Amino acid sequence: MPENALVFSRDYDLPQAIVWDALVDEVLVEGWLAVAHVEQRTGGSYQLFWQGGGTLAPTNGIITTFEPSSHLVIETDNIGILDFTLDPIAEGTRGSATALTLRLTVDTDRKLLASTVAYWRSNFDQLEDLLRGHPVDWSTWQEDRGGVWAEYLRSSSMGE
Repeated sequence: MPENALVFSRDYDLPQAIVWDALVDEVLVEGWLAVAHVEQRTGGSYQLFWQGGGTLAPTNGIITTFEPSSHLVIETDNIGILDFTLDPIAEGTRGSATALTLRLTVDTDRKLLASTVAYWRSNFDQLEDLLRGHPVDWSTWQEDRGGVWAEYLRSSSMGE
């Protein structure tokens, strides 16, 4: 895999439509990723205003692929190309589940890849919590989630 290509996958025990909404509904995106402005269409803007423990500048993106409940691609100005794919899983406690894959293409120094991995692992945890009814409280993110992020950073830095 090239240095600048990262892949993250997680299965969620909910139907695709629910997981999809968490990627494109502004209120739900804020519950796991960042304050968002999303124009839900191909060519629409996808802006993220970061909170929590990071110091990222706001992210401005354009949605280049918008296929409801299955595929979302966002080209951003500072965090790379986010390519989300949602696939159905036949089983699950609710009769269906969703496999979410993020292919992230990022142009960054290799030293910063561990931090990127840590953020996205943490983000996927936060998405899981949101989908279970527990959105992030950004005012206490550092206390609530900073330790887990630091552990992800440590393990990513060591190649785990």
